[in-house]
Amino acid sequence: MIFSAILLVIGIALLLINIGVISLEMKDVFVMFLPVVFGFAGLLYLIQSIRRRSSGSFFLFLLFTFYGTLLELSHYGVVRFTYGDWWRLWPIIIIYLAIKKIFFKEKVKFSIEADFDDKDFVDIKEFKSKAKRKYKKSFTLIGDMEFKKQNWPLKSMDLHNLIGDYYFDFNKAFIPEEETRITIRCRIGDVKMLIPEDIPVRVITKIKMGDIRLFDMTSSGTKPQLVFESPNYDDSIKKIDILVEVGIGDIRIDRV
Repeated sequence: MIFSAILLVIGIALLLINIGVISLEMKDVFVMFLPVVFGFAGLLYLIQSIRRRSSGSFFLFLLFTFYGTLLELSHYGVVRFTYGDWWRLWPIIIIYLAIKKIFFKEKVKFSIEADFDDKDFVDIKEFKSKAKRKYKKSFTLIGDMEFKKQNWPLKSMDLHNLIGDYYFDFNKAFIPEEETRITIRCRIGDVKMLIPEDIPVRVITKIKMGDIRLFDMTSSGTKPQLVFESPNYDDSIKKIDILVEVGIGDIRIDRV
C-alpha cells in the first residue's frame, strides 16, 4: 500500500504537469519535495520491518531512504545524483545481505520429525512437468503475503513477488482432501512455512543466493537446492505439493 500510494501521488502530479494544470513554479516545488516523500516511505518500511521482522521491508527501507537522501543532497549541490541514476544504488543489495545475516536470523525453534532417504527424492524437472496445471495466479510487485488466520482455506496457487516475504502456517489451514499445489517465486525476500506432521508433502526449494532449511536438512551458498518427499505421498489423498524459488533471501520450512 505504501508503494502504491507513492506511485499514485507521482502519477497524478506528472499528469497535472503534462496537461498544464500545475505551473512551472509548482513543478519545481514538486521536484524539491519528492525526495522527502521517498524518505518518508523509507521510514514507514523501517517501522513495518521492525514490527513484522520482515527483511523484504528492510530492503525497501534501504532503497527508498538512500534514493531520497541522495536526491535531496543533489538538490543542494552536495552530490551529483538524478532520478535516472537509481541503478547506481545496486551496492544496497550487498548491504542488505550483510544486515540480513546479522539481524534477521530466525530464533524461534520448532520440533522436527522427518523420515526419508535418498530414494524418496524427486527430480526437479519431473516435478515441473507434473505441475503444469491451472493455478490461482497472483503477482505482487512489492509487499508481504501471510497465510496464518485460523481455518484459512488452502487451495492451489501460483504466487509471484518481486520484493517481499511469504509466511504460511498450514497448521491453521483447512486442507482439502486432494493434492494441493503451491508455487512461489520471489526475487528478494524470505519464505517461511509451518507444516503439520501428519500431512504428506513433496517440497522442492531453490535459491540463487541465501540459506535453505527444509526440515532437518540445510543448504547455503550460491544456488543451493533441497528436495523432500514424504514416504506415503503417492498413496495419500490429502497432500501438498510445494515448489519455492527465491532469488536472494532465505527459505525455512518446519514440521510442527
